[in-house]
Amino acid sequence: GMIGVTPTTETVQQPITAVPQFVGENVAQVTQVIFGLPQRMVDVWNAAFGPEERDPNGPIGVVGVGRLAGEIVSFEEAPVAARAQMVFGLLGSLNVALFVFNLIPLMPLDGGHVAGALYEGAKRRLAKLFGKPDPGPVDTAKMVPVTFAVVIVLGAMSVLLLYADIVKPVSLFG
Repeated sequence: GMIGVTPTTETVQQPITAVPQFVGENVAQVTQVIFGLPQRMVDVWNAAFGPEERDPNGPIGVVGVGRLAGEIVSFEEAPVAARAQMVFGLLGSLNVALFVFNLIPLMPLDGGHVAGALYEGAKRRLAKLFGKPDPGPVDTAKMVPVTFAVVIVLGAMSVLLLYADIVKPVSLFG
């Protein structure tokens, strides 16, 4: 490097017991990101269609994830083991993000189905508590308009992120 200084990395092995805490911290961070997602999508829109730069910590789509993985793998200054760790970290973080996002209590996400089942269970318990007959299953078909709206919003987000990942990609290494 310049004037004899080169960056180095040191891998510190962690015990398996550190995994739950790390995953918990990752889930908490992703949850905060999801709460800020509407504003972050506005920022992505402004960057994609205006002069602003993309936030490197903002949302990215599948094209962006693929691009970042490619950047990591082709970053020859880092040892192969470090690049492999970074790719697995990226994939693990993506997996946690999808897990948390899927828990949003809106149909058609899994969280919406869980919310419907919890509502049905609460209705049945209240009916039993007050000596009323079993109300039967909840009619989730009534949620179809909400489901359509969520699908449209998710589709629009996907298209926007795809476009932004192509015209203003996020880069790890400048």
